[in-house]
Amino acid sequence: MEFVVGDMVISTAGTDGDDRAIEFLVASRGGEDAEEAHFAIYREHGRGWEAARLAIDPLSGSVPVAAVEWAVEFAREYL
Repeated sequence: MEFVVGDMVISTAGTDGDDRAIEFLVASRGGEDAEEAHFAIYREHGRGWEAARLAIDPLSGSVPVAAVEWAVEFAREYL
C-alpha cells in the first residue's frame, strides 16, 4: 500500500507471516534527490503497545518523526 502524508510518500514494504511486523519505506514526494528511509514496527502477540519496537535499517537515510508517528497509528490498526 502507498500513502501520501504531507510531502512524503509512505509505502508498506511488507509484513511478516504472522502480522507481527510491518515494514515501511519513506521518500520525499517529487524530489529526484529524495533520501529514502526504511524502518519497521513490530510487537509480540498478546503484548501491549508498551512492548512495541521500532527498528531502523542501518543503511537507511534519516527517518522523519512525522513518518514514524503516522506509521505507529497505521500499525495500531493492523498489528
